Amino acid sequence: MPLAAAAEDSGDGAELRSYPLDWVPAYEVPEWLRDRECRSCGGRYIDPLAGSDTDAVPEESDLNASASSTELQGDDVYLHGGVAVRQGYRRLEGQEAYYNRGDSTGTLTGGITFREPGILLRGQEASFSSDTGEAEITNSQFVLHQQHMRGAADRLRRDAKGRILVEDGQLSYCAPGDNDWAISAEHMELDLDEGLGTAKGAKVEVGGVPVIYLPWLRFPLDDRRRTGFLWPEVGSGTRGGLDIATPVYVNLAPNYDALYTPRYIEERGFNHEVELRYLHPNVGRWAVGGAYLADDTRYEDERPDLNNHDRWLAKVQHHGLFDQRWRSRVDYSKASDVDYLKDLQTSSLETRRETNLLQLGSLDYLGDRLLASMDFQQYQSLADDINNDYKKLPQITGQYRGDNTPFALDPILLGQYSYFDSDDNRVKGQRIYTEAGLTYPMLWQSGFLKPTAKYRYLEYELNDLNARLTNDSPSAGAALASLDGGLYFERPTRFGDRGLLQTLEPRLYYLYSEYEDQRDQPDFDSAELTFSYNQLFRETRFSGRDRLDDANQLSVGVTTRYISDEDGREHLNASLGQIFYFRDREVRLLPTAEPIEQSGSEMAGEVNFYPNERLAVRSSLVWDPYSTNMNAGYVQAGYTKDDGSVFNVGYSYRRPLTATTTQPVTEQAHFSAYYPLGNRWTLFGAINYSVEADSSVEDMIGVEYDTCCWKLRLLHLRYFDTVPGQTPDFSDPNLERESSTQVQLVLKGMGGVGNRVTGLMHDMIRGFREREY
Repeated sequence: MPLAAAAEDSGDGAELRSYPLDWVPAYEVPEWLRDRECRSCGGRYIDPLAGSDTDAVPEESDLNASASSTELQGDDVYLHGGVAVRQGYRRLEGQEAYYNRGDSTGTLTGGITFREPGILLRGQEASFSSDTGEAEITNSQFVLHQQHMRGAADRLRRDAKGRILVEDGQLSYCAPGDNDWAISAEHMELDLDEGLGTAKGAKVEVGGVPVIYLPWLRFPLDDRRRTGFLWPEVGSGTRGGLDIATPVYVNLAPNYDALYTPRYIEERGFNHEVELRYLHPNVGRWAVGGAYLADDTRYEDERPDLNNHDRWLAKVQHHGLFDQRWRSRVDYSKASDVDYLKDLQTSSLETRRETNLLQLGSLDYLGDRLLASMDFQQYQSLADDINNDYKKLPQITGQYRGDNTPFALDPILLGQYSYFDSDDNRVKGQRIYTEAGLTYPMLWQSGFLKPTAKYRYLEYELNDLNARLTNDSPSAGAALASLDGGLYFERPTRFGDRGLLQTLEPRLYYLYSEYEDQRDQPDFDSAELTFSYNQLFRETRFSGRDRLDDANQLSVGVTTRYISDEDGREHLNASLGQIFYFRDREVRLLPTAEPIEQSGSEMAGEVNFYPNERLAVRSSLVWDPYSTNMNAGYVQAGYTKDDGSVFNVGYSYRRPLTATTTQPVTEQAHFSAYYPLGNRWTLFGAINYSVEADSSVEDMIGVEYDTCCWKLRLLHLRYFDTVPGQTPDFSDPNLERESSTQVQLVLKGMGGVGNRVTGLMHDMIRGFREREY
């Protein structure tokens, strides 16, 4: 039986008197309620009225009272000794009581208690109205169970609207007897319906010492959005020195709001950041924002050759869905210069290392049989030595959507028009791609077979031709046929006392595609796909539409799985496969490249192991049996515990081999952990280590001190600014390691300082989740 229910069943609050503020020590809390917050705080608030029926309004319910003795004088009722009053879900208790039946008001004295679900008020003397629910208590204490908050006041009043008005009082998230932080105020209003608290003449006290004086303070009592100052971000780094941001949130309406963040960067100046958000069923979700820093002093020292040192960023994001048919998207970002993100975006390592900014607008139609889309896409390069990608202005695609019904012919129809433009001195033009054919999926309980035949056609109209491309209207067409089939074998097995179902799933995929000379075609948006197990069963080795690759090959693969008999969860899967080529591949991304003559592909394998909900091991490898080289591989293991611990270890190796270049080998190891040392201290850290360079590429270390009512984190990060996937050249004398130190202070129930810390921890510790308290 839940403790709240047991308290009710014990009769007339016998259980309630054991815990004057409903604070139950951890050792007496039922096991199923002893979460980490309970252990950290040494207990928890448990509301004895939590299960009460709140549909019946107390003011419309009968008033029932009991006492050791009663006295009736006209409309006046006097109660003496052990007074208990019930009105619906409302409870009042005291030693002496007076009640006037005429105006429905009364008083209670002697250790009084007033409670409703989620609220406990205690004091020495109280007056109340049974018609309105108003109550006033002197020398009082109060508890808000759901908010995990308690307080005290010289005078406490509950008005007819349910608001709690505090005079000369305090409010804290801390457990009873713990005064690590509190808000003290001359006047305080707690509106539980609105989830909002307002204080006048307020002081924020830490350890009983006032640290902030505020003539007016508004703070949340729950997670609903509220207008007001958010807690500041505080940090320091080699990119700008001391960095302080103080966000101001404005809740303009239920469907739109604004966030303004003035930010002081010691070596750069003041940066102003703004974001406006809007949500409407007819126009979708919009977020429009930007940032502006006038005359960046450090950037002026670094780039004296520039005439303008103002820094800015503009961003628009939109997602819309109309009538479940039309889907729209806008993702547009533009920066003043190529260094903006790494200099001024400090909340995420991934953001700092973006090599380009996406500028996209798209509209999709999702019909029962027709899929259509129109995209406008370009990028702003954030690297001086990388050309801008081609612009698609626009790209229009139409496709027939089949239902893949077994044993029925399914048409294949796709057409795409693209116009590619560029600010660089490169070939530009239009491209039309079409494909048409049929597929006939066959599906049985023991396997599947899917033959496909189609014809693909490419045609261009080109401008600004170069020495290699002399034909302004090249075209190509090629027929393609494939046969994809697999079988499913099953057998019961056991591992220890665990019943398992093992599957064996062999798969064959034959692909034939005609050769067509395409040496006079440009490369607008194509690239060679990275080889992996999934690549065995694709019909092309290129991304994009600029190459119709030739093929006469057979892919052979096999997968085995171990599935739990008890809950159907997959504990292990392993796959291995290879492609066998029956002719050379002559179509290359770079037309001057020689045909690929190797008779077989690399061997690709994957193994994923999930023995329980805490441990996950994922691995992949690509091995070349002809050169006996391991060309790529990785293994990642992650382990989590109920106490919030997270441990990760990983290793990756890649010997990139493309049609046009051979890049250096990259070999890295990764370690990360978030490890609580008891209920208070936690150590966390991460390192990405370059094996070939024998040096850390980036590392982070931090410490956390977490009490019941506040939390402090200190994080130090070191990193090299590199393009994702590339290893720094450690022989470069100009290579410098960047660093950043961030502080996060959270007063639980009130928010905290330094949310950048949380973002960096999510980036570097896989599986880390911020706790909700």
